[in-house]
Amino acid sequence: MAVFESLDTSLSPLLDVAEIQRRRDFEIGVEFFRRAVAVGSIRPPMGACWNLRLAATALRFTPTVEGLSRILTPDGAAELALNRMPLSRDRALVESKARQEEYLAAGEDFFAPVGQAIPVVREADNRSSALQDVELILSALPLVSPSVESENLRRDIDAWLKIRNQL
Repeated sequence: MAVFESLDTSLSPLLDVAEIQRRRDFEIGVEFFRRAVAVGSIRPPMGACWNLRLAATALRFTPTVEGLSRILTPDGAAELALNRMPLSRDRALVESKARQEEYLAAGEDFFAPVGQAIPVVREADNRSSALQDVELILSALPLVSPSVESENLRRDIDAWLKIRNQL
């Protein structure tokens, strides 16, 4: 978060910065998130989410920042994000329904005890994590979706956004 906040500040359209510096800051952001995913510091969907946010920031510039890599275009960022979806749309709906049913059927032991220490459990709930990753990407996808040019990509995005409120 700190790195993104720093990037977000340095990439403000309100700052009077040379275009070469601005382009370099965008590319540093892309490289940072790419490496964070590569070494396992963040999950690929999280990297895709941050990339969507960088691409959305790039859209705020008039005139546009020239020479940015494709991954910072709305089409490139959306394509990366959709490729990082850990579940299909159908599977995401099934997992969401299962999560809701578990929550509604949960007893008192489902919730953390008030006023007591809770043990740290290192093993992740992969199903829940995958669904959260889908929701994370879907939270950022609308930032660039209006600017996507590819019709095929637009159809995929619209299909995902159509089920967003069902998750």
